[in-house]
Amino acid sequence: MRAPWFTRLAAILGGSVLLSSCGGNATAPPITAKSIAVVTGNAQTGPGGEDLPDSLRVRVMGSNGAALAGATVTWAVTAGGATVSPLTSTTSASGEAAAVLSLGPIGPVTATATVSALAPATFTATSADPCGWLHAFGLGQTVTGRLRQYDCQLGDNSFIDFYRFAVSSQQAVGVRLASSPAFDAYLWFFTAAGPLVGVNDDTTTGANTNSFFKIVAAPGDYIVGANSFSAGETGPYTLSAATTSQSEENCEEVWLTRGVTTTQALSTTDCVATGPSYSDAYWIVLYSGDSLDVTATTPAFDAQLQLNTLNGDGSLTPVAADDSVGGTHLTYTAAVSNFYLLKTSAMTAGGTGAYTLTLAPPVSAAAIRAPRLPLGSELLPKLARGRAKR
Repeated sequence: MRAPWFTRLAAILGGSVLLSSCGGNATAPPITAKSIAVVTGNAQTGPGGEDLPDSLRVRVMGSNGAALAGATVTWAVTAGGATVSPLTSTTSASGEAAAVLSLGPIGPVTATATVSALAPATFTATSADPCGWLHAFGLGQTVTGRLRQYDCQLGDNSFIDFYRFAVSSQQAVGVRLASSPAFDAYLWFFTAAGPLVGVNDDTTTGANTNSFFKIVAAPGDYIVGANSFSAGETGPYTLSAATTSQSEENCEEVWLTRGVTTTQALSTTDCVATGPSYSDAYWIVLYSGDSLDVTATTPAFDAQLQLNTLNGDGSLTPVAADDSVGGTHLTYTAAVSNFYLLKTSAMTAGGTGAYTLTLAPPVSAAAIRAPRLPLGSELLPKLARGRAKR
């Protein structure tokens, strides 16, 4: 028996009312942050005073299971000495946000990234001793850096960054440190075992406060120090290195290591002395007990070698000389650690021409380790601005 028509109508109308009350006008619940996780940047180690090489990066997922864009991530350092930047960032379309961690004092560091009320994503890092940290650097390269608080600090309270530098065969190398106007640049050059090889303050004696260091170096591993002349100076710099001419020209500042043989020439554009005579001059660092063995050979003129030690007031004191006919040969054992100036000149007035200068090698250096600065009270920690010029 069929149901009465009014019964069917009531059922239909009731269903319509029900459908109407649950229809398409209702809004979906908002998408919220469901999780935050580390993507990259965890467990890094770097020198105190510098940014970690890789950013701290997290990904935020939404309650719909997809990456959440537009979420605000809050960054914080919760343990150790460091700073993080920015303090807040917004996730991208991929749900990712990043920050840079700048290390401070030596020790472990913990940083967090937080979104909403979720448990934070946690990063760990280690701030290493900056005085033992060697950055990568080489011939033909240009790198940028920054002197800042918590960098390695010398005894005069100036900051310094160290760079590993390899010389595969005897090379004349020019290293340039450009830091103007941030600070007055100062360059150091060490053997990898630690002893100092040379320094440079300014490229000229004028107002230029950038540094240029020229050296004829024996093959080996070295360390370059990017430093400021004065205490506490900070700021950005550019460090570059390139091969250059071995020739000492126009009384320029040139440094030598022991263990090199270099062809040079006296000319009328070299340093002038009374007579008139001309000379080439080369800076050398000797530590107490170091032996220097130098030979100058030339058929062009009667050569003379003279070794001078640098005094605290910038003047020079002769400590050894030789003018043997047929082959000038100077030997000297350093009584004190100091900067020494080796001069090659002609015994006769106006003597010019080519010559070969040979410095015997020292005892083999030890394996690479962090640079040292045990220069002793006798060795000037930095050349005075009025240092001796040829």
